[in-house]
Amino acid sequence: MVWAGANFVKNLIISSGTSQGKFLGQAAYIAIIILVGAMALQRMGIAPDIVNLAFGLLLGAIAVAIALAFGLGARDIAGSQLNEWLAAFKGDKTPRS
Repeated sequence: MVWAGANFVKNLIISSGTSQGKFLGQAAYIAIIILVGAMALQRMGIAPDIVNLAFGLLLGAIAVAIALAFGLGARDIAGSQLNEWLAAFKGDKTPRS
């Protein structure tokens, strides 16, 4: 059943027509198989913390990827936004309550 679901997702991504569809489809297939395997190990009690660790690492990786994409991909925009924040911080002398 898992193989059929993973193949369905893989074929769905490949049929989307994107230039990287085959690569992304294969990556999704592998990710689904690994996730289901980890969930099976957790359910059997062999590795109860593996799914929690995997999701934590995945969310951390996504956060780092977003930060890198913003910092490197939009360097000029990020720089001007930081300059605006710094100017507002330095110019704001009123005490906050």
